Amino acid sequence: MKAEVPTSDHVPVEVKGKLVYFVIGQTIIDLETTAVVESKALRRGPNYPEAIPKQKVIKLERKPISEREVGFLVKAYIPGIVIVEASVDLPDILDPSVSQLEDMIEEEAYKLLDEYQCNKDFREEYTVYCVSDYEGDPEDIITESREKIVGLLKDEKLALDEEEIKSTLSFTLKYAKDDATIVDWDGAFIFDHHADFDSNIELLEIANLQLLKSRALDSVLDTRLEKMAEMLSATRRRWIFPSRSLRGMIKDVIQIRTQSIVESEAIEKNIKLIGDWYSAKLYDLASRKFYLDSWRKSILRKLETLEDVYTMTSENLSFSFSRVMDIVLIAGWFVLLAGWSILLYLEW
Repeated sequence: MKAEVPTSDHVPVEVKGKLVYFVIGQTIIDLETTAVVESKALRRGPNYPEAIPKQKVIKLERKPISEREVGFLVKAYIPGIVIVEASVDLPDILDPSVSQLEDMIEEEAYKLLDEYQCNKDFREEYTVYCVSDYEGDPEDIITESREKIVGLLKDEKLALDEEEIKSTLSFTLKYAKDDATIVDWDGAFIFDHHADFDSNIELLEIANLQLLKSRALDSVLDTRLEKMAEMLSATRRRWIFPSRSLRGMIKDVIQIRTQSIVESEAIEKNIKLIGDWYSAKLYDLASRKFYLDSWRKSILRKLETLEDVYTMTSENLSFSFSRVMDIVLIAGWFVLLAGWSILLYLEW
């Protein structure tokens, strides 16, 4: 069933658009390349140099999928981040067959990502539905096709509850009368009469990149906490002197904390320079939808926990070392007294 846009005679029309799907992964291979993708001009915002980090092109190709020509762009944030971005024009972006096409595009995108040995446990995928071929206020399209739009955003074929639909559509950002952007966890709808999509997509990629890094770092800290607990348990069973592994672990924690603060703050600080402009508002909307602030707080809590455990362990080890030295000293005195007693007895 095609989406209906209110017109004077209420004739159903197709909603033309472009589907953009991207998946982000982490790799340990060298991604150095000379081709640079210039950051798109920030939409409705001042031009601050380096506000958006530069991406580098790795590969560009086109593949036929379900009788449609799909473009695949592989790019990177140096070092270690790969983005596979696919795009295809559609005669009706709300058609039920779009979901199947998206699944096939996703499969091809993952194949490309696997070529760069990306970590399969930590990937972020996202779909952006771009619409520009319309007249008037896009709220008319949203109102008439709200169930379909939310269903696509959530990749859900079941009929959704009205409250769920309202909650999803509440994350809508408008700037002019003829545009609207709906941001959800798995996807976004961008309505722009002037087809100015690139800068928005780039900001959504950066927000997903921040989410990917947060998830990966949170997992690393969980592993560090588990290893710290195992090490403390093993330390209690053997000598109480601090092991080289324990010292190495706290060195890693300090490095992780420094790196996480620098990386997470760098991008957001630059974007905040844009102030209350559209781009900053869009990034803030995506950040709230992805719970980036909650991830950041969780990471900081775990870093503080690791540091507190190390501090307490160091204090206990120092106290235990002093106690051992006292025991050794007392034992030495007993040995010395016993020796003198034996000498005196022999002489007597």
